[in-house]
Amino acid sequence: MKRKATSDVFDINKNTGALILGSNRLDDYASKFLTKYCKEALLEPMPLPVEDIIQKMQLTVQEIELSENLDIFGCCLLLDSDVKVYDRNKNEYKDVFFKAGTILIDPYSSAYYGKGAKRNTLVHEMLHWEKDKRYFEILKIKNKRVSEKLYPIMCRQSKTFFRPAEGKKTKENEVHWLEWQAHRLAPRILMPRNPFKKKALSLIEENSNISCAELVEALSDFFIVSKSSVKYRLLEVQLKETVKKFPDYYDVYFDVEAPREFIPLTLIDAFKMMEDNPVFKSWIRTGNFIYVDGYFILPESKNISVDAEGNLRLSDSVRKNLSRSVINIREFRFTDYAYSDTRISKFAFLKKIVETDKRLYAFHPHFQSNLNIKEEEQIYSYALAEISSNNYEEEKDLIRLISDPDTTLCQCLWYMFEQRNWETPEDFENETELHKNYFGLIRNNQKNNMTKNQLLTIAIALKLRLRIIDRLLSKANHKLDDYHEPDKTYIQILENFPKISLADFNILLETKNMEPLGTKPRN
Repeated sequence: MKRKATSDVFDINKNTGALILGSNRLDDYASKFLTKYCKEALLEPMPLPVEDIIQKMQLTVQEIELSENLDIFGCCLLLDSDVKVYDRNKNEYKDVFFKAGTILIDPYSSAYYGKGAKRNTLVHEMLHWEKDKRYFEILKIKNKRVSEKLYPIMCRQSKTFFRPAEGKKTKENEVHWLEWQAHRLAPRILMPRNPFKKKALSLIEENSNISCAELVEALSDFFIVSKSSVKYRLLEVQLKETVKKFPDYYDVYFDVEAPREFIPLTLIDAFKMMEDNPVFKSWIRTGNFIYVDGYFILPESKNISVDAEGNLRLSDSVRKNLSRSVINIREFRFTDYAYSDTRISKFAFLKKIVETDKRLYAFHPHFQSNLNIKEEEQIYSYALAEISSNNYEEEKDLIRLISDPDTTLCQCLWYMFEQRNWETPEDFENETELHKNYFGLIRNNQKNNMTKNQLLTIAIALKLRLRIIDRLLSKANHKLDDYHEPDKTYIQILENFPKISLADFNILLETKNMEPLGTKPRN
């Protein structure tokens, strides 16, 4: 008997209870689910009564925050257990107990991504209850330690298009496949193949002047799903050749049709994207990403090297494989932004227009499928400290000097001047953009009462990291204010653009119409 292709399998692993489902059988499982819970959705086009099915399955829904950066949309408790929830007021995670049969939905994710995305997540979590409950019950009995490590499964925006490795025989990979199934099945249940195709064709037939954008919007409104889901579903039901005939097809499908990936950003573009989009900024903050050589990268020592001038550089190994360590920024080209501006409202994006050349640089969680962010955020804090302090002995000596009450501020600075080979007043002036007379005053221990901005300017020019700058400021009885400008912006730049030059630091300040450092004449 000929063995089935992997894509044609529809079976249960008798040892683990895991559903085995090939890509060609996804619509079959969706039909099976709907036959059990809402048979009428298979007969005629209709918006799926999601809340009614939740009641039939005897599940309860509760809203609670699950992540700082809105990546986690929801999860379903298949067993009684604790879940890490996010406290936005305290900016911390804590364990909270929930009973089996509870679906958790993040209200901030729901508000940001819309009703269609929320309905998709609810169906996603219903599917876990339907198909994966037995798997985790068996796993808990056979291997409680592994069960606790892999459970609960979080529905992440960033894993929407992640495809696990074929043939990898680990429990972690097996769970990845269960999550892949839920991501692929939810839109097929909300938009069953034949009724969805029937509705799409009827809309085209009823309005000969309908555009691709209008078709997507009409289907989105009818089935109460996201426009993104509609776009992919039209392709999955073999209507690509039909929708490609629309003049605005490439504008609508700009994010599907061969975008360029991992686009390096200039310093200013990177900063502007952070400033303009809170979700992108929270992604960077959550992973402690730092800007190096045009990319936002996870600050692990294996990813980053330090050159002879003390500048951070991407390691050769990372340059060969950016996807696991670098935030993926995609570039799209199209001629008209009219539709796209509404389509990408949930992206972080930046327009680049030079005459007829129109490009869009965009971030979205969906682009980050292969990014491997570790849950233990302190790992990155430690790694960042290790990377930034490339000269450990120098930093240790400076901390000792700062901590010594008998060592003055000028003496601390003079030690660093010697390390940086600032030998003349002209060297000092060129590096700091402060008046060269300060050089002699510091050398002669006569400038221990300098202002916060003067000291901050010198510290940035010395390329000290934020933790050391804080200590230096404290020695002079100054402090950066996390909550008020301009200090709030100073801190953000120093955190995300470590070892930035003073000139580049000032360029970023100017993008926010802030006063640059070091350029005022001395009093």
